[in-house]
Amino acid sequence: MFLCIPIVCGTHDWNKPYDNNPKHAGLFCPHCHNNSVSPIKRREFFTVWFIPLIPLHWGKQLHCNICGWRQDFSNDAQLQQMLQPAQAPLPEKH
Repeated sequence: MFLCIPIVCGTHDWNKPYDNNPKHAGLFCPHCHNNSVSPIKRREFFTVWFIPLIPLHWGKQLHCNICGWRQDFSNDAQLQQMLQPAQAPLPEKH
């Protein structure tokens, strides 16, 4: 008798908002040019049978909800430095 038991494995993200600051919502995405970037706390795990086993990524990122663009940051000072160019007005074209 042959018994076949499928093993379901893969990766899964557990994302949470980084903070509730309204200045951090709807930032400009350099990839798709939409205002859909927000900072998140990201945890990605390798899973077997939907049980997280091995952490693959643990950190803070800027994430675009439309195109999936991501960029890591490590602390609030670095986040503020990354936000300043995004908040600067665009120059007018003549």
